[in-house]
Amino acid sequence: MSRGLGTGRLFRRQFLADRAAALVVVGVVFVLALVAAALPRLAEQVFTDDLRSEMAGTPATLRDVTSVAAVPPALGSGDDIWASFGRALASVRDDAPAAVREATGPGRFVVTTPPARVEVHAPESATDVLPTVDPYWSETVRVVEGRAPAPPVVPETAGEPVVVDVMLAATSAETLGWAVGDTTTVAPARGATATASPLIYRLSGVYEPIDAEAPVWAHHRAALEPEVFDDWDRGRVLTVAAYIEPNSWPALAPIIGWPVETRLWFPVDVSHARAGFTEPLRDGLSRFVAAAPTLASGDVADPTRTLVSPILTTGSIDVLDRVADRHASSSAVMAIVAAGPLGVALAVLALAARLMVERRRTALGLIGARGASPLQLRLLMGVEGLLLGLPAAALATVLVRQVVDGRGGSAGLLLPLAVGLAPAVLLPLAARPKGLRAVRRDLGLGRPSRARKLVEGLAVGAAVASAVALNARGLDAGDGGGVDPLTAATPLLLALAVSVLVMRLYPRPMAAMGRMLGGRRGTVAYLGAARAVRDPVAGFVPMLALVVGMSIAAFSTVVWSTTERGIEQTAWQQVGADVRVSGSPLSEAELAAVRETPGVAAVATVVTTGPTLFKVGPIDNRIPLYVVDVAELDAVRAGGSALDPLPDGLTTLGPGGEVPLLVADGIVDDGATGTLTLSERLNAVVAGSAGTIPGLTTGSQWMLADRGVLEEAGVTIIPPRLTLVDLNDSASSAAVAGAIGARTVTTPDTAMADLRGPVNDGTARAIVGAIALTGLLCAAAVVLTMVVGAPSRGRLLSQLRTLGLSGRQGEGLVVWEAAPVAAVSLVTGLLLGVVLPWAVLSGVDLRSLTGGGEQPAVHLPLGLLGAVTLGFVLVVAVAVVVAVLTGRRPAPAGVLRMGDET
Repeated sequence: MSRGLGTGRLFRRQFLADRAAALVVVGVVFVLALVAAALPRLAEQVFTDDLRSEMAGTPATLRDVTSVAAVPPALGSGDDIWASFGRALASVRDDAPAAVREATGPGRFVVTTPPARVEVHAPESATDVLPTVDPYWSETVRVVEGRAPAPPVVPETAGEPVVVDVMLAATSAETLGWAVGDTTTVAPARGATATASPLIYRLSGVYEPIDAEAPVWAHHRAALEPEVFDDWDRGRVLTVAAYIEPNSWPALAPIIGWPVETRLWFPVDVSHARAGFTEPLRDGLSRFVAAAPTLASGDVADPTRTLVSPILTTGSIDVLDRVADRHASSSAVMAIVAAGPLGVALAVLALAARLMVERRRTALGLIGARGASPLQLRLLMGVEGLLLGLPAAALATVLVRQVVDGRGGSAGLLLPLAVGLAPAVLLPLAARPKGLRAVRRDLGLGRPSRARKLVEGLAVGAAVASAVALNARGLDAGDGGGVDPLTAATPLLLALAVSVLVMRLYPRPMAAMGRMLGGRRGTVAYLGAARAVRDPVAGFVPMLALVVGMSIAAFSTVVWSTTERGIEQTAWQQVGADVRVSGSPLSEAELAAVRETPGVAAVATVVTTGPTLFKVGPIDNRIPLYVVDVAELDAVRAGGSALDPLPDGLTTLGPGGEVPLLVADGIVDDGATGTLTLSERLNAVVAGSAGTIPGLTTGSQWMLADRGVLEEAGVTIIPPRLTLVDLNDSASSAAVAGAIGARTVTTPDTAMADLRGPVNDGTARAIVGAIALTGLLCAAAVVLTMVVGAPSRGRLLSQLRTLGLSGRQGEGLVVWEAAPVAAVSLVTGLLLGVVLPWAVLSGVDLRSLTGGGEQPAVHLPLGLLGAVTLGFVLVVAVAVVVAVLTGRRPAPAGVLRMGDET
């Protein structure tokens, strides 16, 4: 007696039947789950690298939490008078927010007094010694000659000199020619006690840094090598740090001078932090520096009062703001880019689900005819979808966790889970009772249902509303946290709306073409046009896939090109020439070597100064001054940048001997006169104003004067510390670098590399990967579409072959069925992708990615867009060829025994 076909056996037989279609679903889910699980992890790793790189590239004086006060720290008693202040710093750090404690090291401090002029000095330079007290010096330096400073011996007789041991860096001692044991008389320092004994410094030892690259040295002035300052009045002055014995401070302070400067800092280190630490650290630092901690107490009327409540500052807050903005912008771009593969993948999954149902339509229809309700059929397909999707998604997630180092957070789990659940949703939808019946789908083509009109109207309305909302919101409306759903959804909604409109319009011209071709000889073109119209429901899915894929690929290409153009413009603003040389002044011999380097077309030297007094009436303007040879600068500007020359009138003195100045826009009106203070007071006149000068000016306040004019007015020009070089096409920046020695050489290419950083490189890789994956998924969508339509097409071709249709004509019929949809979809997607940047980028702030102050203008890379379009055309063409080759398989005798829906 045979057993009945129960529910369990029926489900098992159903699940094991037609495994090829099931494998397609599993494969698509696995690939998509890999991408869904990897993308958040890769993005997090890129953002982590960017956080560490940006903070590591920030000077320690800006990165660390610092305070500078003109009072000494509180002193303790015993052998270590600085221990109590160290404990106070530790207490302040212990009370800081948790993120600050995690990112900062123990507090450190250094005490200095005013520089004092000494007799020993380098050739053509005066020398100032900067007395420095560092209780932690033994942690950072090693004595390589002589010994560490000993406490000074207080003379028994009043008026006898006080000999103070000092320790210098090896580089400083060599520059000054100061040998161990040598002494030098010190000029009375500002603030020193009038009745104090004369002061003599004796070099007791020479040190070298244990780690010259350690961030701590940024807080020690002139500690590793002499600090060079070119002054309009005093000429060149070298300043060197001279370390004294720390516990001698109370006795030496009145003799060395006043005021004392105390610099304390808490070193910030995020080398082990993850990207998610950015905002907690930023918020913690903001609260920490605003808390105004109390370190010690003292009498504010006493000139020896101690530091009470230091004003803490840190540039890390601004750096972290930039990092967070850059991550938000990159996340927005990546979300839009990911919408391409996501939309196409959903279409491919829908087609794969439809393929499974088509292969089982007869069996499912028979099950329904024998009493299974529509709900039972959908539950059957839903359970099968779970069994197919979840294991594949789980396997993909596990593999990604083993390979990718980044932390995906909840998104790294939820996204692949959603992918794994997709077959459980799509299979029941494809198995609706109406979809199991063999019907002519073109019969209702001219009469769309009310439900279809409603859905299409909602799609178009949602796309328009999202685009309007995104444009109205502007660049600065986002909160910078996570992916903005509106930004990510708008391109996909616009692609959906355009696909709906095209699908509504597409059958009409194709039907008209069919009627026109019907009166001509030959059947392939007529039948192909008719077949292109007959199955609009199946045609919408591949059309949507191709429109979404092509549009997002074109949009991504435009966004990448726009960002690159913005980076290029920002880099040029920073460099201003083919080569920018900064650092110590170039000697006349080095400048001559640069000018004689093959391929050098023009050289312009720039004298940069700090705030310079330009008094106009009662207003004192302290503005950075740039001194250049205007003719040389114009030659450099005209070479590689094609910029307009500087305004006329800068190279000659005014009628009354006034020095003409070019100033930044909005500072002083043109024609205003005043007094410019350099080595002497000069009458000056504003000859013009301008925006920023690339490679030269920074900020919104600056002024520029011609070198020759100042020399004619009797000013001795200090050495220039900046040189701009214009090169011919055949020249190399390496040749210029070889002629100048140890200087900082910057080119637009190196500046662009610095501006890109991990985030821009990661975004570019994401765009390339998304375009490649989208192209493959589009090909899969075309192939699956042709496979889904293979049964009806096979019956038609079998009937036509019995009537004399040749095999080549049958292949042409298959091409006719696929080519019009593909061509219309690709053209529509390309046009939409080119338009999308203007609709979407108003809500995506690219300034943080380009490093510029303005949103870059949209740039269309026609050549690159052509290459991407050609790639999609080739991929779709290959898919159509595959479909044509697979269309040869049905045997007419076998197919004709099957039912007919044609």
